Amino acid sequence: MSKKFDDFLYKCGIQQQTNAPYTPQQNGVTKLANRTIMECARNMIRAQGLDLEFWAKVVNTMIYIKNRCPIEAFDSKTLHMHGLV
Repeated sequence: MSKKFDDFLYKCGIQQQTNAPYTPQQNGVTKLANRTIMECARNMIRAQGLDLEFWAKVVNTMIYIKNRCPIEAFDSKTLHMHGLV
């Protein structure tokens, strides 16, 4: 973390959020995202009857799709606050 990096984030309109090291309980959003990607990849492999040798390609495809799907901002609120969980 440096002033130059902070300036870059500010110029790009990116709000940085940090967490304490070695506290996986603070990584709930990341865990959910990873779980979603793995479940979707597993379903894609099963639905198409692919061998597991395609796992990496399917995961990369899932991430490609996920990164291009529009998302709705939650105004810094959790999914629980919106009644989605």
